[in-house]
Amino acid sequence: MNPSPAPGLAVRPYFDPFDPALHTDPYGRYASARETSALCEGPYGLVVVTRHAEVSRALRDNRLGHGPLTAPNRIFSFLGMDPPDHGPLRRLASRFFSASAISALAPRIAVLVDYLLDIALEKRQVDLLSDFAYPLSLRVVCGLFGLPEQEQPWIREQTPPIARLLDPPYALTEQDMTAAHSAAAGFVAYLHRKINDRRRHPGPDALSALIAEADSGGPPARHDLLPLCALLLMAGYETTANIITNGALALLRHPDQLALARSRAGGGLLDSGAMNELLRYDSSIQITFRTVQQPAVIAGTPLHRGTPVALLIGSANHDPRVFARPERLDVSRASNPHLSFGAGIHYCLGAPLARLEASVALGRLLARTRGIESTPGAVRHKDITATLRGVTALPVTLTAP
Repeated sequence: MNPSPAPGLAVRPYFDPFDPALHTDPYGRYASARETSALCEGPYGLVVVTRHAEVSRALRDNRLGHGPLTAPNRIFSFLGMDPPDHGPLRRLASRFFSASAISALAPRIAVLVDYLLDIALEKRQVDLLSDFAYPLSLRVVCGLFGLPEQEQPWIREQTPPIARLLDPPYALTEQDMTAAHSAAAGFVAYLHRKINDRRRHPGPDALSALIAEADSGGPPARHDLLPLCALLLMAGYETTANIITNGALALLRHPDQLALARSRAGGGLLDSGAMNELLRYDSSIQITFRTVQQPAVIAGTPLHRGTPVALLIGSANHDPRVFARPERLDVSRASNPHLSFGAGIHYCLGAPLARLEASVALGRLLARTRGIESTPGAVRHKDITATLRGVTALPVTLTAP
């Protein structure tokens, strides 16, 4: 990658958000960049924003958007929409993630968690990602859409290549694009079949409701229906599984905090303070990308239209200007304005569901075990995309009370 300074940006430190070394441990690199400057230069003319105040403001600034959709990211069109198109689709999708809708899912999530934990405790040696977090998050979101359990492993197989499209097109290789397009084409064909089948045989599920809205002439328009479903399905399980395993790994690496979280997991539910701290400490979304749509100023630096911007959420969440001793996991942390779910009009729509799933999963895991031991040296982080952070596996040995 050849650095290309953004016009109007003074000479500043260089930071490459696509550096593969960041997958192992990004936080030391973030700290070095953040303490040097609020803005760094990056590859492809990127302006890289490192500090909490600037990232928070930029997330809420509608002058920083996504611009016209391109073919590569059309499968996630809702995620990349700017106003005014974004609003109606978000309002529709938010019906399925309202407080009442999420609350109604709580009993089913608890049953699923206990079912998976029954199996895990019997086996004792399990992978918390493939045996617990993935099955839980997949079954919950696929249940919302009425998709059968036997098809869920196939959906999971399509995610890695398609997830590369969460990174900006300029950072993708031709091989990445080919693999992503191939997987996306198969997933689109799958959703087409499901949509056509549900038109003939509607059911009490989110997919049937979205189809009815589209066919009645309301949002989503028929051409927006498929990418909206694709985003809700894929983003709805991958990031949640990462939240669960990132949180479990953080607790395993801090036994004192694990013990404290266990003591506060009343009713098998991780308390909100502990959940917020786990979300802050190792966010499943590390970076989000924007493009300047109208002239804007970040950290006193004017940026012209078309400037690509990388917002380092993981760095913002460890900014000592906001978080005391940010490198320390503290499940009792009182103030926690983390940005792990974003902010502004693109604040994560599925945040309430992800919180609930992770709180129940981790709370029940702690409540139903006396000991959780990880396998030393067995943890490796995914290198699929710069945007997402999660482990490839989290093997543990569970001890029942």
